[in-house]
Amino acid sequence: MGIRPTAFSAFGFGVNWEFTKSDRAIAQEAMDFLADKRVLTIGYARPENEATACLASAAECRARVSEYLNQLKKPGGDLRTWLRAMRQGFVDFIEAGGVDGERFGPGHYTEFNEALARLRNQIQQQADEVSGRYKLTGLRLPMH
Repeated sequence: MGIRPTAFSAFGFGVNWEFTKSDRAIAQEAMDFLADKRVLTIGYARPENEATACLASAAECRARVSEYLNQLKKPGGDLRTWLRAMRQGFVDFIEAGGVDGERFGPGHYTEFNEALARLRNQIQQQADEVSGRYKLTGLRLPMH
């Protein structure tokens, strides 16, 4: 937890400030959130009837990762880069499903599972970087 000045007064010698979360705290929240998301934790080789739930889970993850990015106060930094890569993974998965998930529907078992594997690989890679950098317990996603 840090303190960030938000405003200064000249003659009244005042300072306004707010508490900010550290990058490590944000990283831990992100790892804890992602550790229980259906799109990441259900086993590999899922039937395509799981696609709708996985797309909804990916959309929720994308939105939450965006919230974590908004909490970061530094304009650059490794955590920002890693979270952006995670968010892009969720966006790519959602885009692979097409409008209303039609590319993950009946007859598209292979496409769904390949997109799921790509997503998990990307998220696992970024999570390993984050957990290594901040010495956190990382994600252990199912193998494919």
